[in-house]
Amino acid sequence: MIDRDGLAGLIRLMPPPVGAGAMVHWEAVQTAWGLAFPSDFKGFLAHYGDGLLDLDLSVLIPSTVTPETCDEPGAPKGGMGFITADARATWMDTGPNGIDAAVGDLVAWGADGSADLYCWLANGEPEDWPVVLFSHGHDTWTRFDCGMTQFLCRVLSADSRAEAMQDSALWGAGLRRP
Repeated sequence: MIDRDGLAGLIRLMPPPVGAGAMVHWEAVQTAWGLAFPSDFKGFLAHYGDGLLDLDLSVLIPSTVTPETCDEPGAPKGGMGFITADARATWMDTGPNGIDAAVGDLVAWGADGSADLYCWLANGEPEDWPVVLFSHGHDTWTRFDCGMTQFLCRVLSADSRAEAMQDSALWGAGLRRP
């Protein structure tokens, strides 16, 4: 287990806006994807919805459209399935910089205005999935051995374990909040 306190820490650091949150039909989504999503991700969506938009981070709300079905006629573009397919293609084109994982393990959970891709390596138990980030500015992949909400806590609090994010609008943003 990577982290059980990330969501609580994130809420303390940056409380969700009033009325934020998204409903997801988890049974249908998880059946379509053939995997269970991490509990902190589910909690994030329930509290924050589709991201920290004032900080330019869009968190992808999963649907039954998967990377395998995202190009089918009528499938919506831009969702988690489409962005995951893009992340997997980027992984193949750029190489994972020594990160040992299969391209099929990559699942995108977020994106920002710089076209950076926020993903998990979805191998093993969902609570153990590490975050991997593709930085378009540097054309590099970086692995963070923590879950999604712990990663966000580290970035928002300018934690040195997330130094690869120093150029991001997210870096230290939680420290600048009133």
